[in-house]
Amino acid sequence: MPASLPKFLLVTPVWNDSVRLERFGVRLAKALAVSGLNLTWVIADDGSDTEEVEQLQRLKEKFSQIYSDVVLHLHPERSFKGGAVYQSWQQFPDADFYAFVDADGSVSADELIRMLNCAGDSENPDMSFVAVRQFFGPLAVERSLLRKATFYLFRTLVRSIVGSKWMDTQCGAKVISGSPYRAVSERLVEDGFVFDVELLTTLQQDAWPITELPIMWQEISGSKLNLWRDLWTMTRGLIRIRRRLNATAH
Repeated sequence: MPASLPKFLLVTPVWNDSVRLERFGVRLAKALAVSGLNLTWVIADDGSDTEEVEQLQRLKEKFSQIYSDVVLHLHPERSFKGGAVYQSWQQFPDADFYAFVDADGSVSADELIRMLNCAGDSENPDMSFVAVRQFFGPLAVERSLLRKATFYLFRTLVRSIVGSKWMDTQCGAKVISGSPYRAVSERLVEDGFVFDVELLTTLQQDAWPITELPIMWQEISGSKLNLWRDLWTMTRGLIRIRRRLNATAH
């Protein structure tokens, strides 16, 4: 593989989620195998049960038969989604791009490859790309009224508490340029559901460029997110992010 190709590090965080990973992982491995990308795919387990870990080891071998560069990171203690992503990113300090995609397949393998190619083909090597769900137009997604309301409520909270005008901080696929990530990584504290918000706002505070990329997206059942319980947890996380951003700005 030519040395000039950018090096991607892709992480799929999982926690007791081998069933959904198996469905999506086969499709992703097949897409990666024909993509021509210089990419290492890491399955980052966030302290799953022993039986789940055995399933992940089996799946890693299965995926490796389709796409050779697959790694399984087993984190013994629960560090939550952001923690699992960051721990794996940090083990590859020389990557040109750091990416993650959720294991449920709501962002399809083809759409993820499109995002990765947008990053690799960008004229600005410092440009990061954030997947954005659309509720109107040709890429409109189907969601329940409750989940749409929760989406808009959380976006309003992000804008009012943190002050950032992002269209969609929580979509489960992002491709972050390596130099910007390494420049801000020591300031990233959040490891739960709002780690995306802190990552984007910290990059924004330092004036690193970010493109919001509309994608095709579909609702997949089995989410571990409890809308109202986790919304309160996420709100407290947003307040912590605002305090740290304000402290850094002064």
